[in-house]
Amino acid sequence: MYKSVTVQTIMKAAPETIQFEDSVSQIMQKFKESGAWNLPVVKDNGVYIGFISKSKLLSAYRAKLLQFTS
Repeated sequence: MYKSVTVQTIMKAAPETIQFEDSVSQIMQKFKESGAWNLPVVKDNGVYIGFISKSKLLSAYRAKLLQFTS
């Protein structure tokens, strides 16, 4: 079976893609619309550079808010 099954037959494409230059509000909208908790991040040329998780983004945002309110 290892030689007959390819990644293409079992993989699932990401429901949305984050552009490297997207703002936090754009990213949150993509998370909301897709229902995903992890999304791939790509540069302008479509090259994958990593992924971002909704929980990590919200944690970083909360930390920034705490800096301004402390």
